[in-house]
Amino acid sequence: MAPGRRPGLYGFISRTDFVAESVVDPLLLIGRVLLASVFILTALGWSPNAGYLSNLGYSYPGFMSSLAIAVEWVIGITLTLGFAVRYAALLGLIYVIVATVTAHRYWQYPQAQQLVQYIFATKNLSILGGLLILFVSGGGRYSIDHQLKRTT
Repeated sequence: MAPGRRPGLYGFISRTDFVAESVVDPLLLIGRVLLASVFILTALGWSPNAGYLSNLGYSYPGFMSSLAIAVEWVIGITLTLGFAVRYAALLGLIYVIVATVTAHRYWQYPQAQQLVQYIFATKNLSILGGLLILFVSGGGRYSIDHQLKRTT
């Protein structure tokens, strides 16, 4: 066996790690854009709308709807551009936690709606995971944050 080469599973994992480490920045860009798309597409659909928030018992549902849509735009644009990624991730974490806790309590919905609300709740858990990863890793080389860091 050649020096430095390990047989079996460890060798496979080692090669996989090498491949992953060589594409960190392009994959962080793709991951940021995919996460951002959830927020942007929701904002484009004008969701959450005032009627839905009113049904959930929100005070000032019209204002809260506008605020939520604005926050979704901020999160989506900043993640896409890679600007203030860690702050956008924190804002996204707060937003998704509030949305999940207030809007996707699937067990409180009629049985016909429970599965959809359950899917929304578990989707939000996945989004939280992605946002946590971005908070820890930052935006990567293909981000405005990285360019700003290089010039200071």
